[in-house]
Amino acid sequence: MIDFYKFMLAEQAGEDHLLATYLVYSEAANGLKLAATLASEQTSGTWVEVPGGDERLLAGHAGQVVAVHEVPSHETSQPPGERCFIIRIAYPWVNFGPQLPMLLTTVFGNISMFGRIKLLDIQVPEALAQALPGPRFGIAGIRKLLGVPKRPLLNTMIKPSIGLTPEQGAELLYQAAVGGTDIIKDDEVLADPEVSPFTRRLSVYLERLEKSEKESGEKKIYAINVTDEPARCLEKAEAAVESGARAVMINYLPAGLGLVSSLARSPKIGVPILGHLDFGGAIYGSPFHGISSALLYGKLPRLAGIDLLTIPTPYGKFDLSPEKYLGIIMGLRRPLHQVRRTFPIIGGGIKQGDLPRLLQDLGPEFIVGAGGAIYGHPQGPAAGARAFRQGIELLISGGDFRAAEGCPELQSALEKWGGGTADG
Repeated sequence: MIDFYKFMLAEQAGEDHLLATYLVYSEAANGLKLAATLASEQTSGTWVEVPGGDERLLAGHAGQVVAVHEVPSHETSQPPGERCFIIRIAYPWVNFGPQLPMLLTTVFGNISMFGRIKLLDIQVPEALAQALPGPRFGIAGIRKLLGVPKRPLLNTMIKPSIGLTPEQGAELLYQAAVGGTDIIKDDEVLADPEVSPFTRRLSVYLERLEKSEKESGEKKIYAINVTDEPARCLEKAEAAVESGARAVMINYLPAGLGLVSSLARSPKIGVPILGHLDFGGAIYGSPFHGISSALLYGKLPRLAGIDLLTIPTPYGKFDLSPEKYLGIIMGLRRPLHQVRRTFPIIGGGIKQGDLPRLLQDLGPEFIVGAGGAIYGHPQGPAAGARAFRQGIELLISGGDFRAAEGCPELQSALEKWGGGTADG
């Protein structure tokens, strides 16, 4: 059986280790032995002593238990039944190197099927963080590309999501762009369907985007969806950049973090990568299983190299608590060694009336992600985008929506969909 003392480590693991934090529910009689079992499973990989598993090997490669905390923290006799633990384990990152697929395999591979266990967080040493791609542009780089130093940016995803021809979609893109949208992306369900082939759509969209730039006097970005099998995804991204695309988009969870890192590392794809949130609920949705939303939408995509990321929010159609949402924002924007910050895109049913709350919660370092509130505006897509820009400019200049009467497109949006207060 496991000698759990071999899997104990000093409280400070050092630069050679990645620290993983878990929430574990178990009827185990000894929390330390439970933690040692997890550490062993993800490194030495066996529950009994085997030839070759000597002290030197364990010292260099075994997972090490850093901390075990029980909630509640019983100090005397332990009542029978299920117990709840917060467990921290350090893994030598020499075991997997600077790549995320094996990092995740190491910290949450087999043990993800050990019952009620959830990966809450990882702490990455500086050397590992620097060896992973990270965002090529980040918040500062995106602002520089667009020439917008301070205000929140505006993004839209063309609606209807799918079924439009390239020419029909290009007209909607143009209308949103001339109205004031900074970034236009494909919807996540649109990649390379027969009705709107990838190459044709890119050509027509870029042509209309250029026209919108000349008319508006503003820089614009179109992010085309390159999600596909790995080889085809890389080929599409390279072809898009060669054809003049200023960004690419990927559904990063179905496609995989390793593929995102390949895009970010490629010298032929030197443009921002926009990540979409879909599929996340299958991974973070349970309070007892999976990976926390703050890690799934915070540190992991940031380390993989995503520059802009749509995230779930509590404002619209997604079921996410405000605390978890702010945890995601922290993972994308707070200091992480020298890794550039990822721009959060706040979407999921966002309308113009949500702007005061967004500014109150986030400050100016975010991107509004709006579809229906742009394309469904009573005066059309250009007016829908203009309404968002009017609201943003009004708020960052110190005003409030009581002055919206002087902004007819914004006023029309507020009359249709409501909102307009910081705590509404």
